[in-house]
Order: sequence, then structure tokens, then C-alpha cells
Amino acid sequence: MLPLFIAYGALLVVLSVCKTAEWFLPSINALEHWLGGDKWMHLKLATILSFLACFASERVIEFALGRRILAVFGFLVAALLLDEAHQYIVASRRFEWLDSAYGVCGLVGGIAIYLVVLMITSRFGERRST
Repeated sequence: MLPLFIAYGALLVVLSVCKTAEWFLPSINALEHWLGGDKWMHLKLATILSFLACFASERVIEFALGRRILAVFGFLVAALLLDEAHQYIVASRRFEWLDSAYGVCGLVGGIAIYLVVLMITSRFGERRST
């Protein structure tokens, strides 16, 4: 899962760089529209990112589940806020707190989905062993 997380994170960085440099704007705008608009795009892409990050962290971060989730969440919030903050100083982009809020909600959603998947798979594993 780690390579998938790295590839997806790199894709998001490339999208942000391209938007800042105003490269491929018609394609990026089409992607935003397809995902439901700017805010929904932030939410959906952040949800996928945090879901993948949780799975990728299982073999990389040797903390108990709760501490590992907090570490992943803290790292992703910092990355999200850095990406949004750079928009404040770049003329081609526009900083919005609401983008950050949707992104953080997406991170929480991805973590929640990850925890539900863990719960379901652990219950399924218990039933098979009995």
C-alpha cells in the first residue's frame, strides 16, 4: 500500500504545481467539475489520501493504532495547510480557509473509513477462526 500512497501523493503534488504554474488548466478544471466542484474535490481527494496513508503507515509507523492515526492525521493536516498557505503568496492561486476545512473533513472521513474497514476485517477474521 505504501507505493500506492506515494504515487497518489505525488499525483496531488503534481496537480497543485500544475495549477500554480497554470499548466493544463482546462484538464484540471474539468477534473474539479467532474468531482463536484472545488470544495468537493478537496474533500474527496483528501479522503482518498488519508485512507491510503492509514494503510501505508501500518508497516512504517510502529505505534499503537490510536497514536499512529494521530501521527498520520497530523502529518496530513500539516501538508494540506502548507499547500493551502503557499496559495496565499502565489498570484495565480487563491487561498481559502474553506478549502482547508473541506480538506481536513476529507482527512477525517478517510480515517473513519479506514477504521470501519479494520473493524469489519477483524470481525470477519474472528468468525473464520471459530
